[in-house]
Amino acid sequence: MHRLIFSLFLVLCLGSNSMAQVQNDSLVALSHQFDFWLGEWDVYKTQTDTIVGDSFIESINDSTAIQEHYKAVGSPYKGTSLNKYNFLSGQWEQYWIDNGGLTLHLSGGLIDGKMVLENEMVYPQGKVTNRITWSYDDTSDTVRQVWEQGPDGETLQVVFDGTYKRKNN
Repeated sequence: MHRLIFSLFLVLCLGSNSMAQVQNDSLVALSHQFDFWLGEWDVYKTQTDTIVGDSFIESINDSTAIQEHYKAVGSPYKGTSLNKYNFLSGQWEQYWIDNGGLTLHLSGGLIDGKMVLENEMVYPQGKVTNRITWSYDDTSDTVRQVWEQGPDGETLQVVFDGTYKRKNN
């Protein structure tokens, strides 16, 4: 929020078109931090040759958001996510839904070059923390996605560990 207010303040006070363009360019750059995930992928169980899914991630809404279309191999499971940088909160947000009834609303951002999004869900049995981390390996052009879950932000167990490998076109 402070970043947006500061950007607007600079533009209004300085009245400079070049300053406005610099501010706009840096804001646009934030909305492209997750572009490493764009593409058509085979999803493997990490460190195996077992394909567990098929994923198509595309840029939508004039490159202001990313949508994932995921389909499991060997089961009817599928889901989709919408991802965008929220300029007001200064964080990335993901809204995930699947055909099994799961809904996740995660938020976060880049930490040490990895996209880390998380949430806390409250159930009658207690709280559950979800943390999903995407890391891009430019040497192999792969993305690793690790989803951890647990009763708090400290004691998490891996519930999904997948490596996205680009499909050969």
